[in-house]
Amino acid sequence: MRKIAVFQTLPRTFTACFAATVLFEALLTSSLHAEPVEPVTQHDPSVLNRYINMLDAAYPCDWEDAYDLTGNYLLQFSKDVQVLEFACSVSPCNMAHLYIRVDSKQPNKAKLLTFERPKQEDNSDPDVVFNGVWDIKTGDLTSFMKGRGLGDCGTYEVHKFSSDGYPHLIEFRAKPQCDGNYVQPEKYPVILDRSK
Repeated sequence: MRKIAVFQTLPRTFTACFAATVLFEALLTSSLHAEPVEPVTQHDPSVLNRYINMLDAAYPCDWEDAYDLTGNYLLQFSKDVQVLEFACSVSPCNMAHLYIRVDSKQPNKAKLLTFERPKQEDNSDPDVVFNGVWDIKTGDLTSFMKGRGLGDCGTYEVHKFSSDGYPHLIEFRAKPQCDGNYVQPEKYPVILDRSK
């Protein structure tokens, strides 16, 4: 009888542990990853004027001219947190994207977001994502920085935003050899993968 009682409690114990694990993972995921966010286009020069000094300091470019053409994107992560995306280019093959996090509770403390790269990789422009593309379904920000115009070399990175509007590097790939052979950036050799 004693054996039966112990045996009968095992499934309950396993179920409780499994439920606790699932709950922990759900809590971890919900706090780390934002829900998919759809960018909203803005075309208000006063928005640019508010942040132009910050943008110029991070990446010298003709921000006014670029803003006249494209405006900026607004990403709303919560009731209080927005991320503004600005884009500009000084080269024909790479468009620079900069992101400013704004908390409506502290609007004067808006800050330029920085992006992590693996330690062995060049990160001389931590405030810049080149050729950034926002995936509405997954909430991922992907980037392909071309090593040259042909696009046969470069880096590919994926950042996922937390629900409080901060980016986290989840994947980084690189093909440093500009050898004339085009490979889709998503298939470059993996340098770092935190997606699993």
